[in-house]
Amino acid sequence: MGFPKGAGIPFGRERGSNTAREFKLIDESVGEESFVKIMVVMGEYPPEERERRRAAVLKCASAGTEIGFGVIKATFFVRANAQINALAAGPLVAEIAQKAEANGFDAVVPFGTLDAGVELARNLVRIPVIGAGQSVMHLGAQLSNRLGVVAYETTSIPYMRKNFHAWRVSDFVVGIRAIEIPLLDSTQNRAAMRERFLQMSRDLVERDDAEIIVPMGVTMVPVQYSAAEFSQELGVPVLDALATSIQTAEIMVRTGTTHSLKTYPRRETRTTA
Repeated sequence: MGFPKGAGIPFGRERGSNTAREFKLIDESVGEESFVKIMVVMGEYPPEERERRRAAVLKCASAGTEIGFGVIKATFFVRANAQINALAAGPLVAEIAQKAEANGFDAVVPFGTLDAGVELARNLVRIPVIGAGQSVMHLGAQLSNRLGVVAYETTSIPYMRKNFHAWRVSDFVVGIRAIEIPLLDSTQNRAAMRERFLQMSRDLVERDDAEIIVPMGVTMVPVQYSAAEFSQELGVPVLDALATSIQTAEIMVRTGTTHSLKTYPRRETRTTA
């Protein structure tokens, strides 16, 4: 199983709007009011689902942040949210990251908590590449050492555990529950998603003594429901991975911080005589 090669162009660029417009990336002026330019890399979605996700991204950005949308020829919408998606999409995400850097973007954020292509892209560009999954789990670890994680489906949990180990947050996770609603059915079963999310979260809080709920799926939060709404219902904080990733990127750009060359060394290209 694999995805077609190549990354989709054009990129959509947004500033202060909840509707998506398409622009060619090259020679597009930024405007004096934009201080941070973030490229969000998305897979392919049906039109209504695409606009729903773009609107959610734009709501996460601060004033003065310009959001660009790079679309790769891959979809997470009709396949299980599992490791094969992240591995297959990784090179496409990295390709977009390189084009974004070359065209003046300050940071790259792959959409979704699979963090597809994050490690590969960090080896290829010097601008920050922020994973939503990694950033929200590290935020949770600052707030509590008892995190309850909610996933879409059980099939995605093994890959989550691998990521948690790589991110050194496994010891903070007291339990993982799946709502067992595929991403493809999320809008049609929106009410059931809400009910199942609350049920699984309460189970984590009451049985596993979770103090924070982390939705590992941005369609649950914030595309379909807000973290604030669920927090009020549950009586514990519910985190928003999409907002965390966008605003982590903003912080890194504004503080002039990026990944260490000791961690991601760059090798000079040599030519043979």
